[in-house]
Amino acid sequence: MKNKLHIDNLEVMAFMDGLVFFSPVSLLVRTKAGLSLEQFFLLQAFLSIMTFLFEVPTGKITDKIGYKKTLVLSQVMWLMARTLLLLAFISRSFNVFLIEVVIEGIAIGFSSGTMSAYLYQQYDSEEYVIKNARIGNCGTAGFIVSAVTYAGLYHFFGIVGLMVATVISASMGLLASFGIEKEKHLKEKEITEKKIKKFAINLENITISVILACVSISFLLINFFYVDKLLNIGISEEWMTAIILGYSVIQLLSERLLKRIDEKKYLLTFMLGFLAVGAMMVVFGLSNQVLIVIPIMLFLPLAVSVPAYIFDEIENKVIDANGLENYRAEVLSIYNMGVNLVEIVFLFASAFVSRAGMSLSFIMTGCVMGVIGIVGFWIFGKRIMD
Repeated sequence: MKNKLHIDNLEVMAFMDGLVFFSPVSLLVRTKAGLSLEQFFLLQAFLSIMTFLFEVPTGKITDKIGYKKTLVLSQVMWLMARTLLLLAFISRSFNVFLIEVVIEGIAIGFSSGTMSAYLYQQYDSEEYVIKNARIGNCGTAGFIVSAVTYAGLYHFFGIVGLMVATVISASMGLLASFGIEKEKHLKEKEITEKKIKKFAINLENITISVILACVSISFLLINFFYVDKLLNIGISEEWMTAIILGYSVIQLLSERLLKRIDEKKYLLTFMLGFLAVGAMMVVFGLSNQVLIVIPIMLFLPLAVSVPAYIFDEIENKVIDANGLENYRAEVLSIYNMGVNLVEIVFLFASAFVSRAGMSLSFIMTGCVMGVIGIVGFWIFGKRIMD
């Protein structure tokens, strides 16, 4: 591993990607441009459909052109999406918003799994997990900077200023991507499409998709429903900014923690991490005590991140064990399609139980994470860790 003080182009790119200055007012970007809430949710649904449809095609392209070229291409698409969003806001055109969603769906498709595949090919096993965490921390650092500077930019330049700043950061992210080191070359191997399809529907891969979905759903709950919990325990939503900054800073500890964990204990750490997250989410859902809820709010994102980074390596090892390393991006895309389907089921279930309060969603997710952590330990312990 390179010196920890060295910052490479990949880390600069991740930092720039985290600088989404308009993130706190994402809804206002649409509604102040004249869109109704109905149109906003329609666009979000259309984005989910576009992401789902582009997953496998972009994965196939990635395996053909290589990971570095795909990372550059994804940065081009993100810059186009950010620019189109700015133009849509200025023109107040629903059609431009619609085009932006299509481009963003393609950008997500090219980004999906590519960073994980690139890092896994470039670094040894233990280095991969730590580097993956460091890249994640760079994105988190970018988010912290954008959150801190958001209020000033919004006050002096409004939403347009926030969006222009985001376009500039996306441009710098694209420039940084050109300097990324090209990935190591793999030997050619003949694998049929039939084997990929068979690989995608067996038990271990269904388990992988469920585990990845649990991570995604956890952050969805954290990002969207923390504020609902704050209000339920009698704390003003104005404290949400402090809590977001607090848990983002704490989340930066993930790289340091992973360095202290022996590689041979990764699978055990994954299981214990999921059990701990499950317990925290259940307690979070059940409790209305400020002294219990606030500490969980601050440490839950870190608790989710550590086993998530470890599991990124586990899923790549499954791909290697099945002889599909030359189709890594496509297989990772198939996993993400499974994640999308699980998320859809979860969102419909959450909508069904929403009258009982979002606490029930935390409890449900916590229970599933505890169970799937044990199942994952059993399956992957026998499959790839011997």
